[in-house]
Amino acid sequence: MTAGTRLQESLTPVATSPAARGWLFGPWLDALLVANVAWPVLLLAQWTDGFSGQAGLQFWQLYFITTPHRWITLALVFLDRERLGERWQAFLAVAGMVVVVCLGVRLSTGALTCLLAVDYVWNAWHFAAQHHGIYRIYGRLSEPSRTSGLFLEKWSLRLFLLYVILRVAGATWSHAELESWLATIDWLVVVVPLGIVFWDLARATSASLGRTLYLVSVCTLFLAMLWAVHTSRPRLVLSLATASALFHAIEYLTLVGWSVARRHGTLGDRMGILGYLAPRWAIALAIFVVILGSSGWLLDQHLLAPWLFLNVIVAFLHYAYDGMIWRGGPAGGSSHAKA
Repeated sequence: MTAGTRLQESLTPVATSPAARGWLFGPWLDALLVANVAWPVLLLAQWTDGFSGQAGLQFWQLYFITTPHRWITLALVFLDRERLGERWQAFLAVAGMVVVVCLGVRLSTGALTCLLAVDYVWNAWHFAAQHHGIYRIYGRLSEPSRTSGLFLEKWSLRLFLLYVILRVAGATWSHAELESWLATIDWLVVVVPLGIVFWDLARATSASLGRTLYLVSVCTLFLAMLWAVHTSRPRLVLSLATASALFHAIEYLTLVGWSVARRHGTLGDRMGILGYLAPRWAIALAIFVVILGSSGWLLDQHLLAPWLFLNVIVAFLHYAYDGMIWRGGPAGGSSHAKA
């Protein structure tokens, strides 16, 4: 058995046996790649004078994790023959609208400031939706028949995450009166994740360990960010924000592999190019990350403005297409589980 084969098998979703129930891949891979329980280690990696370790970490995060996780959404849409065939008009319409709007703003203002502001807000919602969506996938695996309390759970978790991300944006604000109000609100917001975790633990079973582990990891990270903003620790805010970006991108890339494997098990060759890549996903993903990351770094050095503009367009397509394809069934059939 080759090393590539062993790697691919290790990243194959677990069967739905009683022992495996409640996990996407298995306890260890889920803990490391979905729940990202090692995120506190990133703080240690940056805990130097002036956070000098930040630059090196951000290099790998930006070029080889965050950028690929956005671009790979285009592959999920345009390399999956079955998915594209079902809604090709909608996908192309969205692409056309995003390109036209971005070009219009760029040509009319001569800058990307407006687009980057929209990107931050949309990305904040995207973070919140993705984290809740993955938590909901675990919920379907551990409690497939549950229907009660989902609406409250959904909006409580999403709004908590969204609040924290928007608070991070104002970490350097100098508006004393506004900050005083927000500092008071912070104490009220803390109750939300604690309540969600308590409710999760109250329903805990042997099949819900993956769900609970994921929820606790996410809530701990975002509570840490809220505390860093609340206590005015900008360096710690930056470090935790980097950890959050890595957490988000790594779990997404992992979930994409899980979803592609599930779809391939159902659709097979009807997926087209993506169907060919599915049995070779680990190797294909590694090649994709290396090529895109290296190319991105080179373009950043020589064609910064065009490359940044292109990445803004891809980011908007990533957010929009995610809202279209990750709804419905937990494997992301015609769509996915962000709802």
